[in-house]
Amino acid sequence: MLGRKTDNEVAAIIGRSAAAVGLHRKLLGIPIKSRYPPWTHREQAWLGRLHDEEIARRTGRRPQSVATYRNRCGIRLESPKRRPWTPEEEKLLGTSTDREVARLLKRHHTNVGHRRRALGIPPDAGGQREWTLAEVRILGTMPDRAAAGRLGRTLASVQCKRLKSRIPMRNPAVRYWTRKEIALLGRMPDHDLARLLRRHPSSVLSKRLALGVRYRCPRYRSWKANELKLLGRRPDAEIVRLTSRTLLAVRLMRHQLGIPNRFDRRFLRGAERPRRNYS
Repeated sequence: MLGRKTDNEVAAIIGRSAAAVGLHRKLLGIPIKSRYPPWTHREQAWLGRLHDEEIARRTGRRPQSVATYRNRCGIRLESPKRRPWTPEEEKLLGTSTDREVARLLKRHHTNVGHRRRALGIPPDAGGQREWTLAEVRILGTMPDRAAAGRLGRTLASVQCKRLKSRIPMRNPAVRYWTRKEIALLGRMPDHDLARLLRRHPSSVLSKRLALGVRYRCPRYRSWKANELKLLGRRPDAEIVRLTSRTLLAVRLMRHQLGIPNRFDRRFLRGAERPRRNYS
């Protein structure tokens, strides 16, 4: 069955993947069966005389398959679809925009651009706006995207002009971190530092984590095992004094763990209250 049918057909019959069938066929040295029948002498006579699309329509093949076989045989098209460039047409290149020259020559503007660049002809500068002194002074005072929208130019045009003029970004959209700002990381909570530096809290957090800076005086301290053992065994006020925490923090942690307060007055009153005898 291998080699007599395509790999997809064999895979569908035996219930395997086409990749597994193809790998086993290659290991056995069996050539693959072509999807299309072999070329006949009549079909080979059409190569170069007819267009690849016409041969593909007559033979039921793909145009790419026809072009590949024709190039393998070293046969060139006698009447290609592409019109050859004449000296008169090449003289028009660069005299106007590529789209205007393409309209005059009834060609596609991409083909006109490829031919112009192949001949080393610079593009026409008549359709380009010249930069004025007032426009150049705007460069660098705001982000390039904002300058492009204000000047009515493309972003690439603004960036190229600013870089060629060696104009730095005096008001960049991205603020670089200074050494003084980096030295403040970890000394206070990220939200407080973000408010001080006028940055976003996520930016401060990302910078601190990227540098591996830990909190020196963290606002929230994690509970230790010996501190958790005190909850419920001693009064909350005494735990506050021993752990240097607030009374609210002690009560919240005790409630989260579901530990009752045996030293609460309500529990003591309930234990001391005598029970009534209804007998």
